[in-house]
Amino acid sequence: MTPILHHADSDDDTLCSAAAFFHTFGISGLFNRSARTGKGIPPVRILQFLFALVFLRKTFFELVRENCLPWGKDTFYRFLSESRINWRRFLLLVAKRLLDTFFLPLTTERRDRVLILDDSIYSRNRSKKVELLSKCYDHCAHRYFRGFRMLSLGWSDGRSFLPLAFSLLGSAKEEKRFFGAADTDGRTSGARRRKEAVMKTSEAALILLDAALQNGIKADFLLFDSWFATNQFLHSVHRKGIRSIAMAKDFNSLQFLAVQKDGTKKRMKLADLYQQASPGLDRKDIPGSVLVEVDSGKDSQEAPLPVKVVFVRNRKSGAKRDWLAVLCTDTSVPDEEVVRIYGKRWSIEVFFKACKSMLRLGKEFQTRSYDSLVAHTSIVFLRYMMLSFELRRSEDDRAYGELFCRFCEELEDISFVASLALLLEMLKSAVRAGIALTETILEGMFAEFVRKTPRFLRNKMGVLTAFSMS
Repeated sequence: MTPILHHADSDDDTLCSAAAFFHTFGISGLFNRSARTGKGIPPVRILQFLFALVFLRKTFFELVRENCLPWGKDTFYRFLSESRINWRRFLLLVAKRLLDTFFLPLTTERRDRVLILDDSIYSRNRSKKVELLSKCYDHCAHRYFRGFRMLSLGWSDGRSFLPLAFSLLGSAKEEKRFFGAADTDGRTSGARRRKEAVMKTSEAALILLDAALQNGIKADFLLFDSWFATNQFLHSVHRKGIRSIAMAKDFNSLQFLAVQKDGTKKRMKLADLYQQASPGLDRKDIPGSVLVEVDSGKDSQEAPLPVKVVFVRNRKSGAKRDWLAVLCTDTSVPDEEVVRIYGKRWSIEVFFKACKSMLRLGKEFQTRSYDSLVAHTSIVFLRYMMLSFELRRSEDDRAYGELFCRFCEELEDISFVASLALLLEMLKSAVRAGIALTETILEGMFAEFVRKTPRFLRNKMGVLTAFSMS
């Protein structure tokens, strides 16, 4: 079995959208800048095969069982477990090229561009000896699970979402980790990944943000959920020169300084602020807003950060409160704009759903190496980048699921055509050996054969020249 994307090396014959994606944006060259190459099979060839694997509707283990892999399975395991590949740099390089050459020219300057930060569960409940496997809490299901929290950073302009970077976080507490980290060379990317995996969520989030900004990713706002909205985190993001919009809840980790009538400042929570903001306002969906300050701690010498808190009607039935709060560190943004911009955060939830339901996140390989988990997740992120590119390029309003199915059907057609081409080549060889015919007569016979075949077969055989083995 030959790697599918290997057929698309020429400029004229790109056989599928996956191959066109690699060719158009020079993905192979970007990967070579992030991975050390040596003797043997080029790593980018292995990446191409694993990238297209999900669209074949077969798992890696099925191909192993059927002996259909182009190389030995140990080749793939060594590739996935390679600690010297800088997967984060690779994803950021690809994202930057996609933004510069495709997405940004389609986005007007008036449209707000945002970075979105959120985490999702990466479950490995049946595992026992996976590196840095931890006991983590799922805030949505309100239960504990074995695995990691996939902290992710993405870019959006309100229509397209592009994943930028991620970190698979174990528990920062050693007693909650079921298995330790393997010994690796401290100079490699793998060692840095393992060190980052046991950091606090806020520290890892700032590392992701720094990496994106240092690679030239620009945005107007950083959007995040209430789990990250703390006084210290808001100040840390502000120091990096980017404005924040976040959901706020009545946590002890988030308190505000409100100016009283006598000029003094009082530390207050959201429920008290709502009582101050709501009287006299009759807007239906946005009952009011209030200007307050956020300090970075009682004993901090840093100047408080002015923020605007916008209250929104809670339409969820059975909710404890009839309002929600969204805060913005830019007090000049109108209330309606704060709510509208924060609505763009939903695109990262769509991204998590697509990765888990279609792109086999956490299901494609059952390896124990932490580097393998990072490599697999990076390949899934790369697949989603292609879906975002195709969705934005297409003129219709197809969903990610429809595009995914089209890619699968496309590769199935290619596999069928390749098999048919092989059979015809074998038939040609047999005819040449048994009957003395010129090449012209032989081609004429096969042209007549193709003409008399059913129409759906003739359509498939229209790309046979791309698979010519003569």
